Amino acid sequence: MRISTKYLVLCILFFATIACETDDNSDGIKEPYYQFTSDDEELIIKFDYAPNQIITYKNQDGDELNFKVILNERKIAINTTRGTFAGGGGSFLNHYDSKIIRFEILENNNYQEEGLVNYIFSKNDDFFNYGINLPIWNKASFIFMDELANDTNIPSSAISNFNQTQLTVNNHQFNKVIIIESGSNEIYDNFQYGTLIKNVNKIYYDYDFGIIKFENINGDVWEVIYPE
Repeated sequence: MRISTKYLVLCILFFATIACETDDNSDGIKEPYYQFTSDDEELIIKFDYAPNQIITYKNQDGDELNFKVILNERKIAINTTRGTFAGGGGSFLNHYDSKIIRFEILENNNYQEEGLVNYIFSKNDDFFNYGINLPIWNKASFIFMDELANDTNIPSSAISNFNQTQLTVNNHQFNKVIIIESGSNEIYDNFQYGTLIKNVNKIYYDYDFGIIKFENINGDVWEVIYPE
């Protein structure tokens, strides 16, 4: 049976249209696209950190550590295969929801990327993953999430503790607080994290705000001054 050229062209256009409708939406987002669920959102920080905002932590002696916000970004990210040595780009795998909050500690010096504070949340590969990078944490861990800049040294397995409690810090009440402990009483020495001593072994973490309090092996207790 002979098929007319016109009929063949119409068939090609029809299936191309279906493919476009399946793979892309009006925003150019290809499928599969993995989005945060309502359960995921319960574990994602809600506080709206603003770029250049300073979050201050003060200890019992009046010493301060100042965390300066350098990024608070929620985006649709793309996951691809690795590019080739010949310079070819990687192939598309999926789009996914991502949220990154990043700080520099103003008192820290001579650090590499590991010396930044990170809160990372990701739905890559249809799996909700999250973690913290705290450059003064005293436990060795080298994990990056999705991108080389997204270092974490406290993984989601340490944060997934649903024994939440309320805690008042400097007259502000936090309602979804967990305690994270490193299990070590030693100083961790690694120049990549900067000049601050890496001796913090206990963190009080609020799911809506992030770190609200931390303690080191010497008994110093640092508490956040909540930005009103």
